[in-house]
Amino acid sequence: MQMRKLLMQPSKISQYIGMDVTSLMSVPLFIIEPFSMLQKMAEIMEYTELLDQANAAEDPFERLALVAAFLVSPFGAAERTWKPFNPLLGETFELHNLGNNVHFLAEQLQEHPPVSAAHAENGNFNYDIVSAPATKFQGNSLEVYPKGRTRISLKRTGELFSHVPPQAKVHNLVIGKAWIDSFGQFLVTNNATGDRVELDFKACGWFGSGQYEFDGFVLDAEGNAKGIMSGKWNSYVELAPCHPDGTPVADTEKRRLWTCKDKPEDDAYGCTHFAWDLTNCRYLTKPPMASDSRRRADRHALQERQMAAAAVEKGMLDEQQRQEAKVREEQGEQWQPRWFDPAPDMQVLPGEEPADMVPLWRYNGKYSTEKRDDMPTSVSGWQDEVIGKGFCPWQYHDAPVQAEQQQ
Repeated sequence: MQMRKLLMQPSKISQYIGMDVTSLMSVPLFIIEPFSMLQKMAEIMEYTELLDQANAAEDPFERLALVAAFLVSPFGAAERTWKPFNPLLGETFELHNLGNNVHFLAEQLQEHPPVSAAHAENGNFNYDIVSAPATKFQGNSLEVYPKGRTRISLKRTGELFSHVPPQAKVHNLVIGKAWIDSFGQFLVTNNATGDRVELDFKACGWFGSGQYEFDGFVLDAEGNAKGIMSGKWNSYVELAPCHPDGTPVADTEKRRLWTCKDKPEDDAYGCTHFAWDLTNCRYLTKPPMASDSRRRADRHALQERQMAAAAVEKGMLDEQQRQEAKVREEQGEQWQPRWFDPAPDMQVLPGEEPADMVPLWRYNGKYSTEKRDDMPTSVSGWQDEVIGKGFCPWQYHDAPVQAEQQQ
């Protein structure tokens, strides 16, 4: 209630009207959730068993439907109306041995406008994303444009899938109960065959009609329907057989491909159990890098509902980032990401955003849990020294100290 009262003050919100808030460093804490955007990117990893199933499936259209179901599944955690922390340049987030031995790594590649990249893999699939989202604040609503490049490859078949997500909008940020709607075309393409999934996410109508609903088809390269997909993006995905013209096959049952897991009751931020697990060490087998989002003191303080401390820590990190940029400029250097390399030779696939809108980056494969940086890999009790402690994504470690001495 206190946060809503603050938002209702015109002086608090008028300065943000029409702006892309993804690139703002000074967004007030009362609209932020205790997660970095890199942790939010990792939430898509909750249902990786769908990709394991896709890799094992013999039927190409079943594989395609399972990949599409996996790409719908993150929407089960997409009803939150809070903004995550912007990652600092060089910030990372990692997961070890998740599910069927899945390893995940995300890195912040660019600051203005913000660009993040992530890579995940196990013995069945590779998952890659470059995320360059844009938003537009409209006073009582926020339009979200999920610009990015998502690709999934299955290792058994070698097939490469690309994805175009629908648009989203946050309603009633100031007046009324805040809620999120996702609407528009959801597209998954098998680039090896030309087969595709086309789903229509329905815009919510009056009195909630059609809210969360979607439907569409699994199609071959010639446009013949091979299956009907439907469901609610916040709770389940189903697949049903159909005739080539899209009419359902009589007396057949729908197959449930995905069901969203139960969420915590009365959670202050509306997070899933999996999301909260990403703020602790559950999916770490060794200490994360010093640049890991879990180590951010501002994020941890906000998670503990220590608003004043979170504001102080966030201000210190913002100042450190400014000093980093200043030193880099003075020395004529440019930031070089550690785990992702520019990929000007990469082909932009049909339906993907052009390279000038979503930069081309490729995971360089240099990361391993054995050799990453100077963080210890076998010290007992390391879990107590991770959350909110030791955060250091800096290239020039002494730049923040010098800045403080000059004040």
